[in-house]
Amino acid sequence: MEEVSRWWREMRNDWPDVWDSCRRRGLVKALPDLAQAVVYTVSMVILLAGIIACDVLRTTWSRAYPLSEHNMDRKERRRKENSLQQLLCRPMGDPISAYRTVQSHELQHGSEAKDSIFCRLPPEIRRQVLISAFGHRTVHMDLNFRVPLNLVEKQPHQGLNVHAKIHRETPVPETYLDTRSGKTRAWRWFGCVCHRFDFDKTPPLACGRRRNYRWAHFAEPDTDLCLHGSGKCNSWPGSWPLKCQIGVMGWMLSCKRAYFEVLDVLYGTNTIHITSPVLMKSMSDLFAGHILANIRSLELVWQCKDLPLVEGFCSRPKDLKCQQPVFPHLVYLRISFARMVIHEVDPVTNIVWPYDNKRLLSERLHTSFLPQIDDLIDRIAPLTTEVTISCAKWDWYDLIDLALLESQGKKATRMQRADIEGLRCWRMIPIRRSISSEDSEPGLSSALGREGYWIHIPIGDMVTTGNERNFMDLARTAFRGVD
Repeated sequence: MEEVSRWWREMRNDWPDVWDSCRRRGLVKALPDLAQAVVYTVSMVILLAGIIACDVLRTTWSRAYPLSEHNMDRKERRRKENSLQQLLCRPMGDPISAYRTVQSHELQHGSEAKDSIFCRLPPEIRRQVLISAFGHRTVHMDLNFRVPLNLVEKQPHQGLNVHAKIHRETPVPETYLDTRSGKTRAWRWFGCVCHRFDFDKTPPLACGRRRNYRWAHFAEPDTDLCLHGSGKCNSWPGSWPLKCQIGVMGWMLSCKRAYFEVLDVLYGTNTIHITSPVLMKSMSDLFAGHILANIRSLELVWQCKDLPLVEGFCSRPKDLKCQQPVFPHLVYLRISFARMVIHEVDPVTNIVWPYDNKRLLSERLHTSFLPQIDDLIDRIAPLTTEVTISCAKWDWYDLIDLALLESQGKKATRMQRADIEGLRCWRMIPIRRSISSEDSEPGLSSALGREGYWIHIPIGDMVTTGNERNFMDLARTAFRGVD
């Protein structure tokens, strides 16, 4: 179509030359040139009309034919939305009472109680056993509309890392053709242990988090490939594939008391890694309140193209301003952002990456992005949560850090080495900045509201001028002389 439009413009520009030739040479002598121009013009008009007619016919046929790609895709989208609504509208069921569960075990007969594992082992020992089996790890929680994963029982090739039995030889097309191949797309859950870290090179932190290192590949949340069947499983202790799987379902279904004891370990001692936009929007509709209350550490990879920040964790009805956050006992929260594609629009700032206009980028970050993050954190976490926002690119961190140094000062910004590696600086929420005293400790919240959170740049995205520059040197030079 563009080529035809170009030919049409060229033909229209040539007609003044034809008329000028007729005036100079006379109509009879210029008749061959005139006839050629007329034939060429008529041909182009017929060609253009034919192309338009073909486009209209193809569009009409795609709307009218039930098995066309357009109709099949629309049908699949409708089925996806309807099945999601059915999933979200399922009744939660009656909440299980932990108190009644403990009482029922105390009323057991003497011989029956002696045989129970809950009576032979004291609670402290049982908890240590459960933590050793199911705790202090980062675990994936995924819900996506897809075909079943290709799970294998044996590793296809010697030495090949096949994480959690997921083997993907060829990517599955996300179209209506999936149903023709016999694999129906549906909302499917999946969970596994995260093996994106090298076990020997990453020291453990609280709640199963780990400290990254400089040359680690695919070790940040946004580059995690565990759900694609790729991980550093060989560096982790245990036998494959058991070490990749959580393996808690059998214990949870054994009895109510086992369910409650392992629930606190599973959600209270692990970091839950989530990339699913559906979970980041409607988690409060999918999980019972006692499960959300048990979660202590969250790691979110936000895809703003699929889920804007203003829509995150807002499926609950907006009743009162004093409504408690989705995760009332959350201790650690880290939010990362999906990797950008070169020469495509960054959905966070609505600017093409790589960025050319740093002034516009800074304006978008401070007037749109950070205020949305402020509201999002209030919906997710209580005031005492340690929140870390990992910047997608060094450009983000550089501009935010500079603005914070100028507005807050060096002491309040507190640039330092992050416990998960990389650099971080403290951002005071503007509404708190005017009412907090200078001697207050950043990171501690008061009754007036959340004081702020950490802005972080992963170690792999840091821009340095040489290998000899250490973290403290970079931190000192990053202040740029601002006092």
